[in-house]
Amino acid sequence: MKSIFPSKIIDFYKKETELNIIFFKLLGTAGIIISFAGAISSFFTGADPANIFINIGAAIASAALIMFVDRTGHYLTGYLITSFTIFMGLFGMLFFESGGLYGSMPYFFSFGILFTLLMYKGKLLVFMEILHVSFYVAIAHIAHVHPETVKTFDTPAGQFFDQVSGIVISSVGIGIIFMMYLKEYQKQQKIAQESSNAKSILLANISHEIRTPINMLLGMNEMIYREAENRQIIEYSQNVDTAGRQLLFMINQFLDLSRIDMGKEEIFEENFNITNLIESLRSYYKKEADNKHLDFVTDADKELPGFVIGDARKLTQILMNLLSNAIKYTNEGIIVFGIQKLAEDAESVTIHFEVSDTGVGISKEDQQKIFESFERSAIVRQRGIEGTGLGLAISGNLARLLGTEIKVKSKLGEGSLFWFDLKIKKGVDTGYDKATGETFIAPDARILAVDDNSMNLTVLKSLLRRTLVRVDTAQSALESYEMYEKGNYDLVLMDYMMPDIDGIAAMEELRRIDKRKGKNTPIIVLTADATPERKKLFNEKGFDDYLLKPIDAMLLETVLIRHLPKGLVTIVEKTDQIDIPEETLVQFKKILEKYDISFDMAMKHLSGDIMQFVRIAEVFVERADGSICELKELIRSKEYAKAAYIIHSVKGNSGNVGAQDLYYNARRLEKRAKDGDGKYVDAASELFFMEWERAKEGLTKFLDEFEKVGVSFKPAKAEEVLDENALMEKLLEAVRNGNQSPALKTIDEIEAIRGKMPEISAIREAVKDIDFDRAEKLIEELKR
Repeated sequence: MKSIFPSKIIDFYKKETELNIIFFKLLGTAGIIISFAGAISSFFTGADPANIFINIGAAIASAALIMFVDRTGHYLTGYLITSFTIFMGLFGMLFFESGGLYGSMPYFFSFGILFTLLMYKGKLLVFMEILHVSFYVAIAHIAHVHPETVKTFDTPAGQFFDQVSGIVISSVGIGIIFMMYLKEYQKQQKIAQESSNAKSILLANISHEIRTPINMLLGMNEMIYREAENRQIIEYSQNVDTAGRQLLFMINQFLDLSRIDMGKEEIFEENFNITNLIESLRSYYKKEADNKHLDFVTDADKELPGFVIGDARKLTQILMNLLSNAIKYTNEGIIVFGIQKLAEDAESVTIHFEVSDTGVGISKEDQQKIFESFERSAIVRQRGIEGTGLGLAISGNLARLLGTEIKVKSKLGEGSLFWFDLKIKKGVDTGYDKATGETFIAPDARILAVDDNSMNLTVLKSLLRRTLVRVDTAQSALESYEMYEKGNYDLVLMDYMMPDIDGIAAMEELRRIDKRKGKNTPIIVLTADATPERKKLFNEKGFDDYLLKPIDAMLLETVLIRHLPKGLVTIVEKTDQIDIPEETLVQFKKILEKYDISFDMAMKHLSGDIMQFVRIAEVFVERADGSICELKELIRSKEYAKAAYIIHSVKGNSGNVGAQDLYYNARRLEKRAKDGDGKYVDAASELFFMEWERAKEGLTKFLDEFEKVGVSFKPAKAEEVLDENALMEKLLEAVRNGNQSPALKTIDEIEAIRGKMPEISAIREAVKDIDFDRAEKLIEELKR
């Protein structure tokens, strides 16, 4: 029983969440204590008995008020009753009953003023503060002019004791109140901070948990699209892709709005190609406009700089929202996407962006609302247009973060014009272009993919199938350490959010292993966390690059081209893409069909890229004889586990070139070899080798025919193969002349010979940062 009573009292105060309510109860409790203290003080000073009873009455009234507001919830009523009955009524009576200006009550008037400051808000605060001060000044004036209204002390000692007790009680009381207030305020601040942190963690988790299944959905759907033969299935796959990306866009809208509301959105500057950004937007929204039979015109200034430094993601999001709205709210007419250079100086350029349409338009009243969350114009709501109403709200906030403001001019029924002017720093041509659309093959490249989700690994391997890169997988950080120690990998793809050991800790351990081996392997982080500060964190921690889930196949290939050793990568440039006459394609198909090779299946696997098919066919033919001999020797020596590895490689390559019979034979034989079923492998391998030889022969005939029709493919001839010393001199000259792009290309050539080295990576970073003095110093040190 002893422990129950105090706990109930504590709960009485702790159950409240609003600071002013908590403090009302604390002030009321302090009032009870002070009133009782005043009654005891009056008793010892020999004051009038009425003084004692008034103090006791004040204590009882305070307790009654606290109980009243706690049970009814009428807190403002309680505040007003407290002000008028206690701090004005009872305090006024006590003032005249206990010495007036010469007693202790003037000290206690500060409680009334303090109560007003803490409890009221807005205009009521001002009114009550003026009322309290006026009241106390008025009664002090009455006591001064009419001293007969005041009951004086019987003795000087009584007056002295009352004055001292008033000073002590009021000062200590006010001090305790402020101490309690500050403590409670700090507590509320801590709760608010914890809540904010919890929201940040929740946002990251939501981003990861939602994006992970979307990544699987879009990735597996990509495989369905590539491999499906049925036209209806292909159409279904395209619809799934469209719906999945719309879902992802909407999720991003909600997450972005939450981040902006919490003040978590930050500027993340990077060097990017603004011309390519505009072109990618033009290409996408031109198709969207065509679907609605709208004209889409891009008016881009030819004098725009190639590269700029800024937040590409936020700029893209603003323009996407403006273009999406223009197409969404226009049923006929034209959309114009305008980009003009307004001004330029040595360090920056000001660019004018505008999007106009001939759509439904926006009234003047609604133009004030459209940049608010979940608000759209009345005409749009009535027409049943789908959407969250967040696009313009987010765009407006993002524009302010970028230092600009979106403006609108519109008229109902005639269309709208949105525009903003952005001052952005000039960038430099890094030699890398994310929008080139290059693809590649790298049959000798080996990468390690680490992710706790097996489906994500399946998607990743599927997306890279056509590149011929060998992908090993690990489903935990610990498993990746073991594989990394034993293997010789050219690149690592590392998931960030894994149980037990996260991607950052795993990356740091792989770096330690690299240090022991004398290597510097590129490590790319895979993450569903789209926040700019997370990207900044990954860069600071030492990841070489960043890929966002759901993984975009083209961006994945671009990143691998950038970071795989140059000597392992054979590029398929945009300029290599060619149009083959239909009759020639039919001829190719007939040649390949004789050898059980489906040209159509190969094209599906390779997204219709015939040059990719030619490259893979060449690799297949060139390596066939050596691999056949090696496999025969392994089977002869009963090393079936090693044999399974080669069969697995043949299986992947045969699928890419459409050698169907070879593919299915390889799949069955690989399983038996892994199981150690030597009897089956020995018997079935003869058929397997025959199919392999037939596929090789068919592809050889195809390549011969490919050259005959005048569409020969030969890798670009090197202008001049320089030795390492010559390349170092070439690099030094480029750095001394301040030529960044040639310097970076020369570094690539050196790495193709030497491989990745910390010293060369340091030179690359210095050149990227345009710190040519440091780069020159590092080159001179390396030459020694």
